[in-house]
Amino acid sequence: MDGVRLDLAKVGAQGFDLGREVRHKTAPVKPFEDVLKEAVIGVNDMQIEADVMVQRLALGDVDDVSEVVGSVQKAELAFRLMVQVRDKLVDAYQQLGRMPV
Repeated sequence: MDGVRLDLAKVGAQGFDLGREVRHKTAPVKPFEDVLKEAVIGVNDMQIEADVMVQRLALGDVDDVSEVVGSVQKAELAFRLMVQVRDKLVDAYQQLGRMPV
């Protein structure tokens, strides 16, 4: 504590305005529609990339089969996740429709 000193008298003299509203700068939030659209486009891009890799493998342009398998598995996993998210969204929408008003 040699180099650090806290002058409590100085801090107390400044006082604290506890009633003051604190405003934080926040980044603008993307609409849910845009987030969902970007996710679907990303999954579609992965599917297209996997298809291209399979075609290149069939033509003999790819030496490493593990790259193709990895690309296909990545696209498949992304697609399954997207379907699960869609199912959850549809289920939530249906539950909202069943709620009494």
